[in-house]
Amino acid sequence: MNFSEVFKLSNQLCKFSPNGKYLASCVQYRLVIRDVSSLQILQLYTCLDQIQHVEWSADSMFILCAMYKRGLVQVWSLEQPDWHCKIDEGSAGLVSSCWSPDGRHILNTTEFHQHTGAYTLERLMGGISYNGGAGWEQHMTEWAQDGSST
Repeated sequence: MNFSEVFKLSNQLCKFSPNGKYLASCVQYRLVIRDVSSLQILQLYTCLDQIQHVEWSADSMFILCAMYKRGLVQVWSLEQPDWHCKIDEGSAGLVSSCWSPDGRHILNTTEFHQHTGAYTLERLMGGISYNGGAGWEQHMTEWAQDGSST
């Protein structure tokens, strides 16, 4: 039986991608993406603060890192390593961040559940657009079969 070298983790943040090809691990403000078969580092990303939550998109093409203390979410692309975006909830704070089933929308919930914002990735345009606010809270869990919001 072969064992890999031990590698550091912060807050037990280590997740396999949905397609089973990648392993994401977090060490303070660094996100490390490894190939599952060899555990070789494929990408190393630096976030703006200590990572408190990490989540893969359903197609394993994107990964989000939430920094709740700063109200920030950073999104990284495995397909285009130079592409990334930042969502700043500002003084509203941040208590939750997750992907929609289609892996192209991000839902952020602010402190005291005052607001849930939905953000749409527009990879081809190189940006992110904001769709959220009032109304999304009532429909957060309603998704169409193809993963888009209803």
